[in-house]
Amino acid sequence: MAYKGSCHCGAVKFSFTLDKPLEESEVVSCNCSMCARNGYLLIYPKGSDVTFDHAEDAITEYRFNTKQFPHYFCSTCGSSVYAKGPEAMNIVAVNLRVVEGVDLESMKLKPMNGKEY
Repeated sequence: MAYKGSCHCGAVKFSFTLDKPLEESEVVSCNCSMCARNGYLLIYPKGSDVTFDHAEDAITEYRFNTKQFPHYFCSTCGSSVYAKGPEAMNIVAVNLRVVEGVDLESMKLKPMNGKEY
């Protein structure tokens, strides 16, 4: 299944594919300080299945805690768009709140206790 997303102002765009529809996938709802403040609902496509379409200066990186997982925000509108795992993990944590046409009410949420990390 193919999906598209963007920040609020449209300066940061991306697309990704998943092996199964979003409605059949688990969506992580984490309670760590970053996810809770930004309202993240996360899906984890393989990094190789995500294509980014934005200028390099359209995105701002922020790292906290272990600094292993950079979070990316639109430099213009501030939308929380995605985070990346270490390259060896080959994952991108996509914020479903910026993906087009997603019915968040129909998602299967999986709570994650990120406060412990």
